[in-house]
Amino acid sequence: MTPEELTNGIDQLVSLPDAVIRANELLESDQAGADEIGEVIGHDPALSAKLLRLVNSAFYSFPSQIDTVSRAITLIGINELRSLIFASSATQVFNDIAPELVDMNTFWHRSVYCGLVAKKFSTLCGKGKGEAQFLTGLLHDIGHLILYIRAPDKAQTILEETSKSKRALFEVEQQMLGFNSADIGAALLENWRLPKSLWIPVKHQHFPDKATEYKEETAILNLSLSLTDCLEPEIKTSEALDIEKLPPAQLNDTNLTSEELGLIAMDANIESFEVLSIINPLATTLY
Repeated sequence: MTPEELTNGIDQLVSLPDAVIRANELLESDQAGADEIGEVIGHDPALSAKLLRLVNSAFYSFPSQIDTVSRAITLIGINELRSLIFASSATQVFNDIAPELVDMNTFWHRSVYCGLVAKKFSTLCGKGKGEAQFLTGLLHDIGHLILYIRAPDKAQTILEETSKSKRALFEVEQQMLGFNSADIGAALLENWRLPKSLWIPVKHQHFPDKATEYKEETAILNLSLSLTDCLEPEIKTSEALDIEKLPPAQLNDTNLTSEELGLIAMDANIESFEVLSIINPLATTLY
């Protein structure tokens, strides 16, 4: 069993909406205009509605109502659009996983939170608005879901061994599988034809020094995971960390103290409820 074998043919079990796949192809082409992309997304009414709700939410606080997808693209840009359409649809793709393996509401709360933290770190490092980093944070843990679908018995054994040994989940996966869920997630995102700048950080999220490309993006994701573990620990797999034990973060000559990390964590927590209330409302009822 390899990450590629686990993700091959996964479209038969879980697949992105056609509108998302086509929109992503257009976004990658650099030739399609806002009207063409908006028309494709408009073929999926549910996706269009979620996208417009996000754009009109306090998350953006635009002064006037935005009533078309093409107008939204003009205002937020195509990279931000990519993040939003995947955020809007990803929570619907995986909906039949056994609850004893993972609580999906908690899973998506943690994922959205991590994405927001990564976005904030990216902005501090001068890498734009952080749309790509939001998406890597949102989808960083998606490999676990593939493992739960394709090999539930093995996944259960791994969870039990992790709980018993108190070791990190990815370490137990590496020992028992020869790879970990980050490798599976990267294989899936590559299968979905997302750019390397997204799946390479996911692949090396636990060992950023191994990334030969997109080093800074991988470092941002790794730090975002550390901060996420402090406040949103994974159920059944890890214990909460003390934020004071985190060393000052150094990203692109930007020094962040524990106090600044705490502010980032607090802001991301507040914003996560805004995003979750639209893409996965049930998750907000947990807290």
